[in-house]
Amino acid sequence: MAATALLEAGLARVLFYPTLLYTLFRGKVPGRAHRDWYHRIDPTVLLGALPLRSLTRQLVQDENVRGVITMNEEYETRFLCHSSQVHRWSPEEAVRAIAKIRSYIHIRPGQLDVLKQFHKQVTAGATKDGTFDTSKT
Repeated sequence: MAATALLEAGLARVLFYPTLLYTLFRGKVPGRAHRDWYHRIDPTVLLGALPLRSLTRQLVQDENVRGVITMNEEYETRFLCHSSQVHRWSPEEAVRAIAKIRSYIHIRPGQLDVLKQFHKQVTAGATKDGTFDTSKT
């Protein structure tokens, strides 16, 4: 059972970048083969693929995107998008920003702990490669 899960996880990692290239290609071709990167679901929600760095400015300016919720694995987001670098918010600041926009969303203490741990990992990694200035958090 554990070996199967390991094989599936490995296969997902191996196939991620080729399928991403295929998706990028489908976004560029005209006609029936074309696939949009995202779709507007309602006035406040877009549903789509991982927003790449090259799409960030367009999404913020044209679509008024103010936040992204991703269900991707870490290896899928590491080189392709930047979130903590945009606002440089601490976890507490991010929760306050969410509460201002969507007062009915409540972050439980356990969720905040996970967010703090993730933030610590991201900022530590970004500090090592020089992409995150911790003096601004």
